[in-house]
Amino acid sequence: MAARQSHEIDSLLRVLDRVIENRDIYLQAKEKRISVLKMQRNQMRSDREIFAQNTALINEYESFVCDSAKHYLNENMLIAKRLRDSVMIAETAIRMALVHSMGGQFVEAKELFDKIDYNSLPGHLQALFGWAKVKYLGNMILSADEERFRNRYAAERSSWRDSLVNMFSVDSDLYRKEVAARYQEMGNYKAALPIYLDVFNKNEPETHEYAMMSKGMADLFNLLGENEEYKRYLLLSAITDTRLAVKENESLLSLAERLYAEGDIDRAYRYMHAALDDANFYNSRFKNSQIARVYPLVEVSYLDLLGEQQRRLRIYLMCMTVLIIVAAGVAVVCYKQTRAVSRSRGELAKANQRLEKASRKLAEANIIRERYVGYFMHQSSINVNRLDEFRRNVNRKIKANQIDDLYVLSSRPLEKELEELYLNFDKAFLNLYPNFIDEFNELLQPESRFAPAKDRLNTPLRIFALIRLGITDMTQIANFLHYSVQTVYNYKSKVRKISLLTPEAFEEKVKKIGTLAAVAD
Repeated sequence: MAARQSHEIDSLLRVLDRVIENRDIYLQAKEKRISVLKMQRNQMRSDREIFAQNTALINEYESFVCDSAKHYLNENMLIAKRLRDSVMIAETAIRMALVHSMGGQFVEAKELFDKIDYNSLPGHLQALFGWAKVKYLGNMILSADEERFRNRYAAERSSWRDSLVNMFSVDSDLYRKEVAARYQEMGNYKAALPIYLDVFNKNEPETHEYAMMSKGMADLFNLLGENEEYKRYLLLSAITDTRLAVKENESLLSLAERLYAEGDIDRAYRYMHAALDDANFYNSRFKNSQIARVYPLVEVSYLDLLGEQQRRLRIYLMCMTVLIIVAAGVAVVCYKQTRAVSRSRGELAKANQRLEKASRKLAEANIIRERYVGYFMHQSSINVNRLDEFRRNVNRKIKANQIDDLYVLSSRPLEKELEELYLNFDKAFLNLYPNFIDEFNELLQPESRFAPAKDRLNTPLRIFALIRLGITDMTQIANFLHYSVQTVYNYKSKVRKISLLTPEAFEEKVKKIGTLAAVAD
């Protein structure tokens, strides 16, 4: 039995190795499916048709690219509000909270959950809300450093599982799966196992649901102390999710950790490297924080392994001078070892490049924060002084009973103040990104490029300057510019029409325009 299990594990490991090598093929297939959905969406006209097609895109992006899922959820929220459909609004808000929790944005997820009136939801949305809460609290447990917080989140998750159990028919697999989860949380693993196995066997292979159930089975066998079954189900989950180009892949990281504990450093490093690539692709801060806890240990062990390989290489070279008879065989071994070291160093170099890129982004964010904190402190000080001067003028007018003058004073338009605000914003922004206008114009058709006054931005440039600073909420942009949200959308649409790229690619390019002079220095 043990020999059969070991043979099956080895076979699955070789399958996963090949699947990871072919990740680009699976990624291209996924992107092709998404492209077809986008083309179909562009042909639709009614809001409800677009909402449904956006939902299909969200289903694809939910475990693929976090930011893209949020983009289409935001579009659906605007459609739902335009249609005044409370069910569509609630469903979109729940799914947005789920995506935030998957990406590690727990504060944003909690705010969304708190705004939803659970008791007013229809039954199917109460179930969706409960399941999203369970997922959110599960991630909170994994991210919490203190035992008391983990216990609190676990208790709250158990409460929501109880609610879910009461929603489903006792004959349904959803009911049985939640019952098994409750058994598992209470420590009754043997009672949970046959239920999980029965539900698992009903899942269609090569689906994300199959991969998630495999991960659940693996966790249960881990609690039962059955290491080989734990690895087997982790492998089934990791293989399936990699073939489906699922970037929110939990099993690959867990498998890498177990292989590292067992001393399989080479595979542990490669699997963890793949998990890191997936987390970066998905843009999950939560997953990155999990990987960051163990990646340095694996990397050090991997470097030690490389050092050991190099030491062996030196021994082989020394033996060549003595053992002439085996010189040819030793030369082959040395050649293979050298190639392995070179390939590994190349992988490490690429990892360092990614880390350097992340460091530059953090440095840029810090400079933006420092510059704009100073700018807004200065602007706030000016506004306070003006408000105080206005207050003193009002007091003097009141004491002098100059009511007409007071009315004239209070009715003065704010164009001058707004113009000064935008002037200061333009100067501060162009100080940070001196080449922004030139680089932005390169994305536009030559005959449609902007030529604003020196050290100034016009309204379209100002909108995309705010987007470059990371402000993507149209309401915030509209409030800052004192325009309606629709006016901001109109400006964006006009600029997109004169760009040389697709709307999505154009906006992504804008977000990457320029490098801060201070960072470069």
